[in-house]
Parts: sequence; structure tokens; C-alpha cells
Amino acid sequence: MVDSHEYLVGTKIPDFDCLNDEGKSVNTSDIEGKWTVMFFYPKDESPGCTLQSCSFRDRYDQFLEQGISLYGVSSDSVKSHKRFKQRYRLQYSLLSDKGGVLAKALKLKKDFGFLRARVTFVIDPEGTIAFAHTSQLGVTGHVKKALKVIKSQGAIA
Repeated sequence: MVDSHEYLVGTKIPDFDCLNDEGKSVNTSDIEGKWTVMFFYPKDESPGCTLQSCSFRDRYDQFLEQGISLYGVSSDSVKSHKRFKQRYRLQYSLLSDKGGVLAKALKLKKDFGFLRARVTFVIDPEGTIAFAHTSQLGVTGHVKKALKVIKSQGAIA
């Protein structure tokens, strides 16, 4: 059984500081004041993660046009993220959650007891989690649900 992470809705995103695929620091203050979508995925280059990441890539313009920040997050290294981003022409930052520090701070449960969680969060401009979607298998649904929620919140037209 896959655990839902909806219990996080209404809570603040924990303070974080991760390196992106260019080795630059991205932290909590970088997402303040704007809508943000942050999706956690298990591993660069795995089939499901590639499909999920590319589904965000293919609809990236819808985020960009509305000024919504988008981040993919996994515990893979900066070097791995850089290769993955280049190979699939991903336009958004991939954050290296070294040691799963942010995932642990969010209390993200491992799916099926061993796979890192596949969870998408919509975070409002105050840093509060407005939506959480968990699905290990429905990988392309993450982007659709995130856009639908943001639209329902009045963040996009």
C-alpha cells in the first residue's frame, strides 16, 4: 500500500538548502513569495522517473507563463542531475537532496517500504503546502493534478 502525504497540507515547507544541477544553492527563501511546485522522485534515469520528469518538461511553459517555480527533487548527486537534465532537455532545476534530508524533514514515507516517495507538492507564496499528491505508478498524473490545483487556487488563469 502507498501512503498518502495529504497530512502535510496546511503545514509549512521545512527550511531546506539543496544544491541544484548546476551546483548552486537553492533554499527556502528562493521559493518565498511565489507559487512553487516541487516534485520528489526516486531516481534519475529510471523509467518512471524519466516519464514523470518529461511530463513536467512537456508542460513547463504552463508553469513558466504564470511565474510558478518548478523543482524536481531526488537524492541523486549534482553530477547525476546534470546528466539527466541534459539528456532529457529538462528546463527546470533538479535539486540534490543529499542523504534525503528534505524528504526526512517532510516525513516522506518510502513507497512499498523501499522506494523513495514519488510526491508532488504545490506550495503557496507563504511557504504553506497547499496540495500533496502521492502516486508511485501514475507518474504523468502529477503534472496534471498540480496544474489543476494551482488553477483552482487562482494562481493561474
